[in-house]
Amino acid sequence: MMKRRNVFIALMLLAGVDRALSSPKYTSVDFIQMNVSDDSLVYKRALESIQNRVPLTYNETVQRFIETYIKNQQGRFSQMLGLSKYYFPIYEKVFENRNVPQELKYISVIESSLNPQAVSHMGATGPWQFLNEVGKLYGLEINDRVDERKDPYLAANAAASHLLESYYMYDDWLLAIASYNCGRNNIRWAMEKAGGKTDYWSIRPYLPVETQNYVPAFIATAYMMNQYWKYNIVPSGTDLPIETRNIVVDTTVSFSSIAAVSNISPQEIARLNPAYLQGSIPGASGSPRTLILPANRSPYMELVNDVIKGVPVSNSRLQAANALFYKNAGGSIRRTGYTQVKDQVIKYRVQPGDTLSSIAEQFKGATEEEIKVINKLENSSSIRTGMILKIIGG
Repeated sequence: MMKRRNVFIALMLLAGVDRALSSPKYTSVDFIQMNVSDDSLVYKRALESIQNRVPLTYNETVQRFIETYIKNQQGRFSQMLGLSKYYFPIYEKVFENRNVPQELKYISVIESSLNPQAVSHMGATGPWQFLNEVGKLYGLEINDRVDERKDPYLAANAAASHLLESYYMYDDWLLAIASYNCGRNNIRWAMEKAGGKTDYWSIRPYLPVETQNYVPAFIATAYMMNQYWKYNIVPSGTDLPIETRNIVVDTTVSFSSIAAVSNISPQEIARLNPAYLQGSIPGASGSPRTLILPANRSPYMELVNDVIKGVPVSNSRLQAANALFYKNAGGSIRRTGYTQVKDQVIKYRVQPGDTLSSIAEQFKGATEEEIKVINKLENSSSIRTGMILKIIGG
């Protein structure tokens, strides 16, 4: 799919060559000329060691990308490595099921920096950057309520279909990658100009400049995502959950309603479910949707299912789920009382004559049992004057 000039600019910026290309010293837009380092053998052997089904060709163009990434993009790769803990397992599952090489997951790093909300100036959207018409061609629903181009799982499936079609057409994974960037017509025209040659490196001079750099950038990205440790790059942390649970939703339900009974904010739900555009899941009995929640919210799943069914949830049931969640996961309880969304952890000093019952009565929604669990009290008589208790207050 053609991203045209915006992806070319992005590739140039990522490689740190924007200043070099504007200098009178450089007369070709093929790529910046850099000194070839003594590390060429290291790069070549590393690429050979991580190569599986996709040829990770080593040459000077690839090396220049690698060295520019090492010099200028360490922070970006730290961030990508952190995000990959969440997104790559999704892609890997899809690609395994579709018999697509796992290495192709790095395309999403180039396309969107693993950002489901990424939108190009041409309108290409999501982690795999599908244009509207191309996304629909590969079965993605796109309307004012849902944009499945933003769904990492569904978009990866669509990308797998596109890449497999190209591979069956060319019998060459590098050409499949190139066609993902510039479109199949450009591949055909380049083959014609190259006198009928059918491998990427032979037709590369006849491809759009953006695509001439796209495949080397892909190979260099594969190198960096596997060899980052050699350059003291530390994967950043991520607040995305490593494990999730899928829940079937067969009615329309808002993020805020789910948030109220699951100890998670509507914003967090939106981040895990980026395809839903209006703060709600537009499920229906004949067209169910999928809700993704962190797996550690298991104490709340029964409550979530009740909300989906329209069954009222009592504060006592929510409080019991909160206590169990805290006990099992050591997590912080985000009290909602089913309608509230703002929490606060209160530190209370026990006064003379206080009991757990009297303390609970002072704080809306607090219960004796919850106070015992949070503060690891053996029984109601375990409190003493001067003790500091943690209490979740609305």
